[in-house]
Amino acid sequence: MTAIHQWQQNDVLTVRKVCVEIVLQNMYFISSVVTTSCFLVDQFDNDEYVTELRARQNVLCDHNNKDPVEIYCPVCEKFICATCMFLDHQGHDCLRINTAANKRKKKLELRVKPIEKKSLWYDNFKTAAEDQKLSLEAGRKNAKRQVNKLLEQVIKLARQRAYDLLEEIDAMSNAKLDVLNGLIATTTAEQIQLKDVVDFSRKLIHHGNDIYVLQMASACEESSESVQTLDIPTLPAAMTQLQLITKDVEECVTSINSCLGNVVPAMSGRLVTTFKVELTESPDELISHVSTDANGDFLIGIFCNKDKSRNRIHIYDSTFILQGTIPNPRAAEKDAFAGIAIDDDGNIVTRCELSNEIIVYTKKGDHVRTFYSESPHAVAVNSKGHYVVAGLSTLTVHHKEGEFLQTQTPDPKNKHIKHIHCNVNDYVIVKGDDHIRVYDSTLQPEYIYASQQYRLLFRMKLFS
Repeated sequence: MTAIHQWQQNDVLTVRKVCVEIVLQNMYFISSVVTTSCFLVDQFDNDEYVTELRARQNVLCDHNNKDPVEIYCPVCEKFICATCMFLDHQGHDCLRINTAANKRKKKLELRVKPIEKKSLWYDNFKTAAEDQKLSLEAGRKNAKRQVNKLLEQVIKLARQRAYDLLEEIDAMSNAKLDVLNGLIATTTAEQIQLKDVVDFSRKLIHHGNDIYVLQMASACEESSESVQTLDIPTLPAAMTQLQLITKDVEECVTSINSCLGNVVPAMSGRLVTTFKVELTESPDELISHVSTDANGDFLIGIFCNKDKSRNRIHIYDSTFILQGTIPNPRAAEKDAFAGIAIDDDGNIVTRCELSNEIIVYTKKGDHVRTFYSESPHAVAVNSKGHYVVAGLSTLTVHHKEGEFLQTQTPDPKNKHIKHIHCNVNDYVIVKGDDHIRVYDSTLQPEYIYASQQYRLLFRMKLFS
């Protein structure tokens, strides 16, 4: 071993001894620096922070408390002088403090950008939720205004029923408002978290000195990762407009009419307006079904017996502007695509007879689901949201997802296509060729509107 090597070894020992003594003698000093290294975001501009910041501009190396730190060791996460780097940190990819700080700033910048984008998504979601809230409030006011108008036309007995309706409207509105308020509160709280992370990161990037950036970068990155796990809420379906239980209103009006005769002016049967639906004459097309939904939109079924591939459903808004068309999904097979019912989700329910299918679409024409039902002629929706299907010779009940719920009930065959309707009491009304059949909610025969000869024939078929 040469004299120079011997000196270097002794010098290293001396340096390390001095470092140990300095660390022991200045334990309180080092501890105080560590404990005052964290500042809240809103304290970046106060006097205490500025004093601390200036003190850190001249941090001295631990080994002799004289040489200023110039190097940052990412392995040891320590600020050191050049001598310590050569003696104790070889192979640690040490960098000058400003270079190391710039690298961490770039890394922080990459983490902050997606958080800012996510914060913008929260803004958009909150705006949509607030819009829905306003729409819901307007719907509630409109519903109450309609019910109050009804109150003006009835006596005390009918008024009590109207108050019940008002309570139902409030209950539905409040239930949905609770959901929206909860979503808005959650969104606001999570937005605050995002804003805090972004503000802290931005201030660290733009105002923090190199040493402070390196000291706080890990904590900042941890905060960034934690907020990335937040899931942006989704708006519940069917909350853009208040849906009243219209059967309750119908029952109320029916009760008033039965008790008071013509005290309430009858509005049904009065022509309000007309509009034209374009049909072809060759091959001959006709309107087979007409229905409306809760938004006042019109759904028109077009049927062509000679070319069933032309069968379709037109969707018009309340101003009679054509919004879209649902074409025959079995056009290639020329299947009898027809029938219109609106379910509780606002979807359009129709059928294809030859392929034994009940098909459900959204108002925009998007396919929702298809399920099997034997030879369906027509479909209706009862108060439970179930699909009641009039088949070629049976009646069946399905869950809206397609599950079979009730055994098939015999129903006479028609020469022509059947039509079906469920009233407010879930009575099932089926139109025959020259008569009307009525079943109760359990699908038991209740009434027949036809000639005496047909009623006798119908009973013989049912009970034979």
